[in-house]
Amino acid sequence: MDGKRSCVSNDNNETANYLLSDEISGLSELRGGSRDGTGYRVVALDIDGTIVGSDLVLSPRLMAAVAAAQVVGATVLIATGRILGSALVFARALKTNGPLVCYQGAVTADPFSGRVLRHARMDAELAGEALSLLDRGSGQVSMLLDDHIYVEERSEWAEGYALRMEQDLHVVDSLGDVDVSDVGPTLILTVDEPGPTGLRAERLARHFGDRALVTHSLPHFCEVASPDAGKLKALTAVLDGLGVTPDQVVAFGDGVGDVEMLGWAGLGIAVGDAHPAARKSADTLIPGPDADGVAQALEELLSRNLLSG
Repeated sequence: MDGKRSCVSNDNNETANYLLSDEISGLSELRGGSRDGTGYRVVALDIDGTIVGSDLVLSPRLMAAVAAAQVVGATVLIATGRILGSALVFARALKTNGPLVCYQGAVTADPFSGRVLRHARMDAELAGEALSLLDRGSGQVSMLLDDHIYVEERSEWAEGYALRMEQDLHVVDSLGDVDVSDVGPTLILTVDEPGPTGLRAERLARHFGDRALVTHSLPHFCEVASPDAGKLKALTAVLDGLGVTPDQVVAFGDGVGDVEMLGWAGLGIAVGDAHPAARKSADTLIPGPDADGVAQALEELLSRNLLSG
């Protein structure tokens, strides 16, 4: 790879070309991996907008690059906002060898069997408080509890979402009547137009503070989850089990939910049409899925012997 693969960014009507090169990526300083010379041992990949575009297709080049990274001993894992069943499809297709982080970090699972290794559930009080706040707004509210999606109104979106996620859809009179006293929900999701969704996420984040995780993973999605959820907390637990430090991690992402992960990793790489906050948090920006940006970056890291076990 020649290090000159460009992508175009359009923010505030400005256009800039970003090159995967020494000057832009900061890779020129890294001769043995992380700056202490121990090498990057973990690769964390977001899914949507990072390794797949709107067609949801994993490219052969990406699959080959992931396999090559694992051959040299690196742990490759997925960290996504997608629910478990949906995320498993990608983990199995890529044959990733690291734990699968999904549900915005609320669930960590085995990437082969799907067995849940960590589950940060909302407690009944938090779930009730979130539902009461969301009950007064627009959009459709749903509650995700294990393999079930609960809504108060059947809609085309709800039916389509349950079908895509391969979850059972339940229509109830009130989400507040669903029994979560013994087993709490994984998250509560509101779907609405982008404008109201952004304002809702800001309002809920101010209201809950550190008592809940509030994410805005897609322009029309606002999620509320346990304060023990979040990609960063889930990844920290994974690293503890692997004996790896954050500076030995390469993280790829594009959304608001990836901001902390990109800033925390030894090398944070924003991908394609990344959210401005993700770009600001990352060390560099690379091309998107249509240009196989992640595959290019992995190939370059491998060519410089910057990935290892």
